[in-house]
This record gives sequence, structure tokens and C-alpha cells, in this order.
Amino acid sequence: MFMAAGLQFWDPSQPNAKAEHYARIQELAKKFKEKNRSIICRELLEGIESSTSPRPAERNETYYKKRPCVELVGDAAEIFEKYLEENKHQSAV
Repeated sequence: MFMAAGLQFWDPSQPNAKAEHYARIQELAKKFKEKNRSIICRELLEGIESSTSPRPAERNETYYKKRPCVELVGDAAEIFEKYLEENKHQSAV
């Protein structure tokens, strides 16, 4: 979501671009956090058993069923879609 916001709205030629973009990212992060309690992956996956083994767990249906990643990416997409609709006049692209 943050990368897409940068691609859509970042215009380094504008004098206040950095401050405006930082505020935008903070707003998007706040909306995601309100819905999901955090923006930190480790916290979002809290309670899901993980291993410290250097060998990754097998990526199968059960592995993905336990993780909320797909839903979280969907939440980010919905938040950003709504933000785009509300701010389409500001786009740098």
C-alpha cells in the first residue's frame, strides 16, 4: 500500500513533497492499524506458531490457511482504493 502510494502520489519536484507524502503514509498506516491493531507483521501473526529453524516450513494449504496474510493484503488494497477515490485530484501521475 505504501509503495503504491509513493508511485501514485510522490512528486519530488514539489517543495513540500516529502512532508506531504509522510503525512499520507501516516494516514494510511493509521487506517490499517485501526482495522488490524498493528502494521508490524510479527504482531499481526502473533499467536501463530513459528520456528527458528533455518529450514522453512513447507508452503502448503495448511501453512497458508493458518496465516491471515491474504486477508491483510486485501485490507490494505481496500484502504488504498478508498484513499485513491477520495484523493484522485492529488495524484502526481
